[in-house]
Amino acid sequence: MFVKVGGDGVLSLEEADDFKRFHVSADTDTLSDRDVAAKFHEIAEDAGEGQYWLDADAVIELSGRSGDEEWTGAFWAMLEKAEPYGFSDVEGRRIKAHLA
Repeated sequence: MFVKVGGDGVLSLEEADDFKRFHVSADTDTLSDRDVAAKFHEIAEDAGEGQYWLDADAVIELSGRSGDEEWTGAFWAMLEKAEPYGFSDVEGRRIKAHLA
């Protein structure tokens, strides 16, 4: 799954059922545009080296499946598996992703 940052600033969650990978995809030069960057940084903070910490609850909201217990359970299981590798912080409710 990945968070897509559209050129118009709209954020969406794509491939929401792929729990094996997670990244951020932005339209060309999107994050350099001030308005779009502001929208993205409402749910993310720069972690350095092209990576970002994203608010896990905001990602769930982007999925449109916050009421789906099976999907949210699989999402949190993904974060738990990624935590030993430094790509999530379950207690802090955030997930680290690189900009692809």
